[in-house]
Parts: sequence; structure tokens; C-alpha cells
Amino acid sequence: MSNALRIGIIGCADYTHGRMWARQWHQEAQHGLVAARVWDADASVAVALANEIGAEVVSTPQAVAEGCDGVVIATLQPADYLALAAPHLAAGRRVFLNRPLAGSVADARSVFALADAHSAAVYSASALLHTRAASRIRATLAEIGALRYFSLVGPTDTADWYLPHLYACLASTLGPGLARVVQADLPSLSGDPHRLRGPATVMVEYAADSPVGAARGTLTLLGPGSDWYGFTLKLYGSSGVSAELDFDVGYELLFAAMRRFFLDGTAPTPRALMLEQVAAHYATLQAAASGQAVALEAVR
Repeated sequence: MSNALRIGIIGCADYTHGRMWARQWHQEAQHGLVAARVWDADASVAVALANEIGAEVVSTPQAVAEGCDGVVIATLQPADYLALAAPHLAAGRRVFLNRPLAGSVADARSVFALADAHSAAVYSASALLHTRAASRIRATLAEIGALRYFSLVGPTDTADWYLPHLYACLASTLGPGLARVVQADLPSLSGDPHRLRGPATVMVEYAADSPVGAARGTLTLLGPGSDWYGFTLKLYGSSGVSAELDFDVGYELLFAAMRRFFLDGTAPTPRALMLEQVAAHYATLQAAASGQAVALEAVR
């Protein structure tokens, strides 16, 4: 695509979306995005990716923005996102942050405050926040009466990287308004939430004034030993029960949303929802560590 937007990538090591997306944009020109400048803490991986896709390697994360339409921050440690984003926000740039948006709700608020202070723009989303399944699932929700309970299942043995996908599935279909994590069991190896040793289960509760009322539901990650990949939701209403509802998994809609964001600086999702996604993520980790229910930090 001749009018492809030039994007600077911060973080392109193994398992990062920085690497995956740069390759996909290179191979699929229809998305209208190209990774023009790349940086990683391991310079060798940045060089390898740049050679593969024709990008330029830069020596600092600040330098990725030169001559670009926006910046993607996709390192594997969200705790670093505020520091990595700060110079770009101070320069008034458009910055997409991989999910979760920051290392804490406080950091996320600081990211938005910097953006406001310097007329910059911020966007963060899981691909599951933009899904063709959303309208179909919302239609089903309207047919089964008041929602009483829901069950959402996802794949993988990597808890903290995939929890944002589960919460994005809820946001795109049931809407905002999560109130608390009732309980969370993330059985991990040596206390590392990256690596589960068995299925993870989380119970969440919506606020009474949310679009679905005070509904409760469970989120499950299958853990190791399963080759199945997908996301499926089942709804239990006051007058009916849904079949299992599958989500489409892909980046086409997310890339379209990212392109619009880098073009005009308007985030496709409300700031309150982005903050709620962060709050839900860290409330889950806190509930798992403490063994107690955790209320989400107020984000509105």
C-alpha cells in the first residue's frame, strides 16, 4: 500500500507483538502499516528483524519515532511502559501500548496525564476488543433475558499475558462495569504468572448499575497440555441459555483501528474502558496472590 503509515517499534524480541506485527505488516500490505524503525534491548534481535523486513535499527527507544507516524510499545514488561512512553508523549506523539497498558492503574493514569499535558494520544487494546463476534454475542444476550452467569474459556499456559484477552472478550460483548474479582486461582510455576502448571480460574462480578447488572461469571485459561486455541463464551440468562459462542481470533480489525488512531489520534475505545481493563488485570493478580476478593480501582 503506497500510503502505508510508518510506525516505530519499541520491543521486537521473541514472543512480542512488536516482532509479530512488523512481520505481518510487511507480508500483508493491505493493513496500511509498516514497521519503519525498530529498537530492542537486545540489539541482535532488532537487527535480525530489520534485515528481514527492510526496517531501520535505532540505538535508543526514543529514536524510533523519527520520521514516523506513531509508536508501538510492545516489550514484554508493562512495568516499563510509562518510562518508555514518557518521552514520546512529551513530544506530542501517538503511542499504542500493548496490553496491559501499563504496570499499574497509577502508571496508566500517568500515561494519560502526560498525553493530556502535551496533546499526545494513547491507545491500547487486545485484538479481542475488536471482534466480529461482538454483535452476534450481544444479540444473543438480548434474547436470553437478564444475565445471571457467564463462563468464558481461553487457551494457553501463560496467565498474565492472556488475562487481558479474556477481559477484552468481556468488554466487547458484555460491556464495561466490572466491580471486583471475587476470587482468582493462577497456579503458576515458581510463582511466575507467565507459566501456569494447571488451569487458571477467576470469578468476577459486575456492578449492579452495569449494562448486565450484578452478573457473575468465571474466566478460565486451560493451562499446559492443550493444543486447542480459541475463546468461547456461554451465557446463562433468566429466560434462556446460549450455545457456546466462539470469538474470531485475528488482527485485521485491530490493525484497522490502529491505522485510524495513527491517522487522526482518536482512540477507538474510551479511556475509562482502557483503564478498567488495566484495573481488572491487576486486581486479578492481586486476588490470586492474596487469596481474597479485590475491588477494581475506580476508573470513571
